[in-house]
Amino acid sequence: MRTTDRKMRNGLAPIGKCRPHWPFWVMALLCTAHVASAAPLTIQCETEDRMVESWTGPLTISYSGGASGDAAVKSEHVTFSLPAQTGTATAADGTERPTIIGSGETSSVMPYPQTLKACIDAALPPEQANDEDMQFQALRGCASKVAVSPSPIGVQASMTIIVGGLMPGDDPNKIIVAIKRSYPDVKTASGADITIKTSPDNCKIAGQ
Repeated sequence: MRTTDRKMRNGLAPIGKCRPHWPFWVMALLCTAHVASAAPLTIQCETEDRMVESWTGPLTISYSGGASGDAAVKSEHVTFSLPAQTGTATAADGTERPTIIGSGETSSVMPYPQTLKACIDAALPPEQANDEDMQFQALRGCASKVAVSPSPIGVQASMTIIVGGLMPGDDPNKIIVAIKRSYPDVKTASGADITIKTSPDNCKIAGQ
């Protein structure tokens, strides 16, 4: 199971369920009675994607603050904004971790869709054309080879931020970021959506 597939709940954490080991900024964001006036939050990631070769520039996420607000993601290969909400996720040890989650239709700079599809199709032998795992591996290899559109393209996107990790012993300041963007009109050979999954690395709260 992927770390971001665990049970998550949106919405403000009840005051009684706030955890004293959460970082101070998390307590301020999720646990105060006046969360609507909480300060905006900026997360800076050293590398925009640890899985795609050459996507090594920085990535920044800005959240407007409060129980719900606007989240904006910006890097060389990812630029979009979405409405988002704070909430919690259940870690492997049963404890709750703060989250910020957003999803919906938006627009983002993306590798040219038809060129990316052609690269994926060419990378797979016929016997692997319908293998979703191999398609994903081919997509990772092709994403860095295909030019990015100069103007944003309509996509279905999601963004998940989890504070404190999901495994026992994880640093309470660890930040997991998972981003997905799917082309609405371009499919794989098997008819599945072509989805770029971005995994930023070494993410921290700005100023920490």
